[in-house]
Amino acid sequence: MLDNLWKKLDNKNMKKFIISFFSFAIVLFAFSFSGFNATMAEEFENEYICTANFCYLYSSPSFSGEKIKDENDEIIVIKHKDTLKIKLADGKPVEEKDTQNKVFYLIESYGNINFENNAYIFADFVVKNNNDIEIYPAFNASTNQDTHLYLANGEEIVETETFVTSGTRIYLYEGYDESLEFTRVALRVENTLQYGYLKTSTISPDGINPAIIYALTIALACIGIITALLFMKNKKKKSHK
Repeated sequence: MLDNLWKKLDNKNMKKFIISFFSFAIVLFAFSFSGFNATMAEEFENEYICTANFCYLYSSPSFSGEKIKDENDEIIVIKHKDTLKIKLADGKPVEEKDTQNKVFYLIESYGNINFENNAYIFADFVVKNNNDIEIYPAFNASTNQDTHLYLANGEEIVETETFVTSGTRIYLYEGYDESLEFTRVALRVENTLQYGYLKTSTISPDGINPAIIYALTIALACIGIITALLFMKNKKKKSHK
């Protein structure tokens, strides 16, 4: 029966059949492969890695927000090189800002914990997971003396054993205010990016040279003295007249 059917098909019809069959097979394979790739890409696209030595998740986009706890009622601590999933929108992290315009990312999951309610992490604490590169911030200050790194321990800021030498390049990710005792910083320690605090007095932001400031202060003082002497001299001349 099959032999009779085969004989009835001339060469032209056979070519059409073969072409149609293989075209359909190629389209089906391409569709399946692209779907697989899209699924894989979507799975890893939102995977980010923690670059801080440790950090927390917050219930709102702010450092003053409540720290999120696990099922055992313990505060979740994200450690260095831990991975987590960031919620995406149009291929970009969903981000919100606090009152000081600091950016926080909305978290989708961490380990086996899926967050039904809002969970946020400071954006500077994570980067997109890529094993081929190590990302460091654009450093914008240096230490002006040997010091130690400090970390927050509850409401206190405590000194650690991490030694920071004078001239170490650092990143001030919350700006610089000389009236504060401590300043939040990021710095490289033994090829690892760490976050913490330094005493503000040990920091020299880029563009602020203490020697220049001192020289300008002296120059302004001299100008003030000269101006005062000239004023007194002119006043005496007028009184003699």
